[in-house]
Amino acid sequence: MSAMVTTALSVPALRAHMGDWIYYATFMKMADIAVRVSLADDIHEHKGLRDMIQRSVDKSKHAESIKEYLLSQEQRLFNALVIGVIGGAPDFYELKIGGSPRIQPQQLPAYMEGALGVLEFTGGEKMFAIDGQHRVVGIRRAVSERPALGDEEVIALFVGHKNTAAGLERSRRLFSTLNRYAKPVSKSEIISLDEDDIVAILTRRLVEKNAFFSKFLLVKKGKNIGVSDKTFFTTIETLYDTIDILLRRENKKGEWARFKKFRPSDSKLDAEYEQLHAFWHHMIASFDSLSRLAESEPSEKLASEYRSRAGGHLLFRPVGLLFVVASIRRLVDAGYDRDSVIAAMGNLDFELEARPWERLIWDPISRRMIVSGDNRKVAEDILVYGLTGNAELIGRTEKALRREWAGLIGQTSSRAVSLPDWPTLSRARLRRPRR
Repeated sequence: MSAMVTTALSVPALRAHMGDWIYYATFMKMADIAVRVSLADDIHEHKGLRDMIQRSVDKSKHAESIKEYLLSQEQRLFNALVIGVIGGAPDFYELKIGGSPRIQPQQLPAYMEGALGVLEFTGGEKMFAIDGQHRVVGIRRAVSERPALGDEEVIALFVGHKNTAAGLERSRRLFSTLNRYAKPVSKSEIISLDEDDIVAILTRRLVEKNAFFSKFLLVKKGKNIGVSDKTFFTTIETLYDTIDILLRRENKKGEWARFKKFRPSDSKLDAEYEQLHAFWHHMIASFDSLSRLAESEPSEKLASEYRSRAGGHLLFRPVGLLFVVASIRRLVDAGYDRDSVIAAMGNLDFELEARPWERLIWDPISRRMIVSGDNRKVAEDILVYGLTGNAELIGRTEKALRREWAGLIGQTSSRAVSLPDWPTLSRARLRRPRR
């Protein structure tokens, strides 16, 4: 983070507009960027989401490569930073354009009137990089190592930011739009900042409003959660993926990704949030492991009972949670009642050491989850078929499913076929939906 600066700063500026933004094109010395510009963490109220932005940049190799570029490349040049400004009392002072032997002010285009001036900052503002966070960190590191670089100048575009709900949303959308079309955006950045992606918006709402996830969701970059973690249920990227599974439309390739680039109406977002809230309410009520965790406090570290080197509960591993949610979605799409599906699943044995999960999803020798797509597909099919007895839903007979399962776990297919029903699935069976 940059240090708080209270001294005034004046920079040459051009005032311009695009869409509904008024912005100022300026240049700043690297020394001023290093001490005045911070990361875009203030566009979130939730501390975990703010910290995820900071960690994402701190751990990135890109910022370090920018530092090395500045220190080693004589022909160095950057494109413009986009900087948001909050607080203080910045002001723009127009400069009058005088005449010359070759051109008079009245000969200039009308749009140049009032466009040239000086942008003055009083020092009470906070500046944060909306586009160019890695460059800001790289500049800061390079200037610290070689102070003479501080006299060099970088183009900066300044936009105003309001510290209100609407202002935060507006700045997040600008961040994600600029980064989306400039370079690939990481999933953690999409979750933190995207104001058009319905899945990202609803993920943040659950983090901020749902009591369970506000206490037991690990907000970090990456999907995995370590077996040494004793506090959290799952990670924010895994939660994002579960929501994506539940909301995803069955359509042509790429259409769902295009849909997520355009923000739905507030009424649509509210309705989908209520559905998600109800979904997780039923999940927590139906699974004893989730109920116990929800009734505890993080300090009790109850998650350690369900995730350890020895195994634990399938829902407490990202790959397990994702295939369970995917199975629920398949059954709901087939016409089964969602709450009945969840209640039935709550009666199943989801211990990793139980059959059929051991050696299919859980390797008891290496004590690791098996993430192969083939294994996950068979696990889904076993769950879907086991709860319904409907072979049409899996596109094959039970005998064929058992044979594939046996092959994946290294068991002879003849013994697998002759085994009675999987013990894990013997306590629940859903009624076929009426058509």
